[in-house]
Amino acid sequence: MNKMKSKSFVLPSLLAAILLSPPDALAQKSYAVGVSGGAAIPTGKFNDVYSTGYAITAFIALGVPDLPIGVRLDGVYNQFSGRTVASVVNPDLRLMGVLGNLLYTFPSTTVKPYLITGGGFYNSKVDTPDAKSRNDFGFSAGLGATFGLGPLAAAIEARYHGISRDTNDGGNIHFLPITIGITF
Repeated sequence: MNKMKSKSFVLPSLLAAILLSPPDALAQKSYAVGVSGGAAIPTGKFNDVYSTGYAITAFIALGVPDLPIGVRLDGVYNQFSGRTVASVVNPDLRLMGVLGNLLYTFPSTTVKPYLITGGGFYNSKVDTPDAKSRNDFGFSAGLGATFGLGPLAAAIEARYHGISRDTNDGGNIHFLPITIGITF
C-alpha cells in the first residue's frame, strides 16, 4: 500500500472507532475546560495595603478516568484596590499568572471534592503612570468541589496563593481567592 492510501485510511478508521465506541467509554471524559470568578482576599501584610478585590480563572484539567490524580493548567487574573495607610494612597494592583497544578479528587458520586497544589509565574503591576510590571515565582494550594449541573459541572474553590518577593520590592504577596465557576 502506498503512503497516500495508508494516510487516507487512518482518519476514517479513527472516526469509525469513536462513533462505534460504547457510550460508557465516551462518557468517561478525561479533560475539563472551565472558568471561575469570585473574591480575592488579601492576607497577612498584603492586607495592610490592599483591600479585597476580584479573581478570574480559566483552566484546562487533564486526567485519567480511573485514577484520582490529574493535572490542571490555570490562567489567573486578580485585581486589588489600594488602601490609604498613614496618609499614603497605595495604587491598585493587578496580578496575572500561569500555574501548573496537581489535582487529587476524592471518590464520590455526586459532589467530587478535590485538593489542588501547584506553582508558576505571576506578573504584577501597580496602577501608576510609569509603573513597570514584574514577574515572580509563586505557589498555591487549596481545596474545591465539583458537582453536576445538567450537562455541565459547577465548581467552588478556595486556594491560598503566595508570591515570593524581596522586601525592597514590596514584600511577599499572599491572598485567598474564593471562586465559583463552571466546567465544560
